[in-house]
Amino acid sequence: MLFVAFASLLGVFVGAPSSSRPAAAACAISANLGIGSRGDGVRCLQTTLNALGYSSGPVDGVFGGVTFRAVQSYQRAKGLTVDGLVGRQTGTSLGIWGTATAGPAAPTPGGSTGGTAGCAVTSSLRVGSTGAQVRCLQSALNAAGYAVGPIDGKFGNRTRGAVINYQRAKRLIVGGIAGRQTATALGVWGTAAPAPTTPPTGGSTGAGCTPPASVPAAARQVLVVTSSGSRADVDLLVHNGTTWTCARMNMTGRVGPNGVRTLAQRRSGDGTTPGGVFPLGSMTAPDGQTFQFFGNGVNPGVRGTWRQVKAGDCWGATPNTADYNTLVSRSAANCQSPDEYLINFQGAYSRAALIGANMGANRSGNNAGEPALAAAIFLHRHSYDAGGNSRPTSGCVSLGNDNLIYVLQRLLPGQAYFVIR
Repeated sequence: MLFVAFASLLGVFVGAPSSSRPAAAACAISANLGIGSRGDGVRCLQTTLNALGYSSGPVDGVFGGVTFRAVQSYQRAKGLTVDGLVGRQTGTSLGIWGTATAGPAAPTPGGSTGGTAGCAVTSSLRVGSTGAQVRCLQSALNAAGYAVGPIDGKFGNRTRGAVINYQRAKRLIVGGIAGRQTATALGVWGTAAPAPTTPPTGGSTGAGCTPPASVPAAARQVLVVTSSGSRADVDLLVHNGTTWTCARMNMTGRVGPNGVRTLAQRRSGDGTTPGGVFPLGSMTAPDGQTFQFFGNGVNPGVRGTWRQVKAGDCWGATPNTADYNTLVSRSAANCQSPDEYLINFQGAYSRAALIGANMGANRSGNNAGEPALAAAIFLHRHSYDAGGNSRPTSGCVSLGNDNLIYVLQRLLPGQAYFVIR
């Protein structure tokens, strides 16, 4: 009796720690949680982890190192992406993502929230967006208490203001853009009809697994990077020979500190990551090796050519010079910023793939007077500050180490593309 009473106080179903999960959560989370998060959502997470045998320490509502390690242990045991962050994937697996069993408030006229959404958002929306998906977003925001004014299908400043207020309240990435993270929290991301939970890996299929129409027909692996400020939601889509599959979704990425800007409009050094559709890049080194992947660490088993970084490898990034966006051989003393002496980037460039933005003989910026559009654009590992937080990139795309390795192992030259938006 005492044990049952204690379990009741915890508010979760307590079963065998090795395999059970809450049958019906009495609490819920609806926003991503990570180091530094606080509040009821963290208490819900800690209670659930403790009940399942993954000790997160005191249920104090503070997401610290103990909770972070408990999350990683759970993710590892369940075959999820091991990054210590709790988003839709991990929250769903724990049985606490969405709405608590007490039930959601009845939706107000003009919109719905949570699992009862009768409409869907399937792409990022921002100022200037129009149409049915914007009406869906506006309805969901109004229903959640964030007034957008008339539901007219036009994403204007009032809708942007409501999105920002919602993002702040839910501790999401605040950028005024409604992408996967925000629409998921509102309960309107994906398909309108209820569907089984999409696993993090394993090749699930569906409308959300189809790459944008702008991707070339030859594509068989597509990494979709949807930015919001300097952060990004990253999805890997893979064609299995019959159909497109969601190979790994909702990966946490970083882009430039000033976000993403279309390639034609950006310039080297402006703090943005180039936007557009780009192939997996290829570069020929001074020693004659042509490669698509490189690193200071161990080759993770890429399916193209790997270059082990060596002394003298310098990536030219000085605008309006002949070496702009090429790999050349120089001493460290002669490879100064903005050029990159690759051996100096042991962490971030432990493993990397070339993003084919502004590469090749027709690149812009290697002659006097040309706009220097982009140089040294890679998919690489996160870099971190002293507190262990990932940093924005200088203009590349970065992922956590486990996700990066997973992606690199699946990209094939001639078949792999990046969609950065």
